[in-house]
Amino acid sequence: MTLKSVMSKGQVLERPDGPLGPELPPGPMILPKNREWKPIVVKWYEEFRRSPNASLCRTEPMWMAVILAFAELDEMLASGRYATLGPVVRQMFDQFGWTPMSLRALKFDDIKSDDYAASDGSNTNVVDFQSYRNRRRAAGG
Repeated sequence: MTLKSVMSKGQVLERPDGPLGPELPPGPMILPKNREWKPIVVKWYEEFRRSPNASLCRTEPMWMAVILAFAELDEMLASGRYATLGPVVRQMFDQFGWTPMSLRALKFDDIKSDDYAASDGSNTNVVDFQSYRNRRRAAGG
């Protein structure tokens, strides 16, 4: 059975066939005091990698932000600093649609296969600086 999340524009995020993104780095590389990851955090990260939400993370920096969110979660659980780290963790997870409410709040464009491909220069969103300079000069600036 396939788990699906339906977005407001009729977009559907499907559960991937396998885990997406990188594995968590060794705990001492990212966690304070050379700690290892808490087992529950590793479980939740693996669940995220297999969730429909993981398909929203399409670049390495996006996955780095996800790993940082899980490091914050691990630190919150290890230190018991729920009052100070809780809002930070909640905000980071909201950015990835971790809860049904935050998933509904996310707005994104239809994903195209070449979203992050290098441009061939034909992209109409590219700023034409010479045109900008000409308009600015004509306006007296």
